[in-house]
Amino acid sequence: MQLLTIQEVAQTMRVNPITVRRHIKAGNLEAVRVGRRIRVKKESVNKFIKPIVPKTQHLRQILRGKPTSADDPLWKIVGMASSAKPTDASKKHEYLADAYTHYKR
Repeated sequence: MQLLTIQEVAQTMRVNPITVRRHIKAGNLEAVRVGRRIRVKKESVNKFIKPIVPKTQHLRQILRGKPTSADDPLWKIVGMASSAKPTDASKKHEYLADAYTHYKR
């Protein structure tokens, strides 16, 4: 069993020693008292540090986006770009504002 000082744990985790003491006080990090000093087991530090694993399913949903159907009110905004009537590119904000106003109703 290897015991580490608060300073050694802080250096390992690359945080301030006060942060280590807060985790100990909150019960997130196990510590033992040796005399008047506080020591942390190396195994406790290894248990405390957890790798972050991205949720690939959630990421796929974000990248894929929500499919748009023809009955979706936003389709009118998308359809404006392919409409048969001529549009002036300088007025695109007016067209979008108009479409948005109709969408809100």
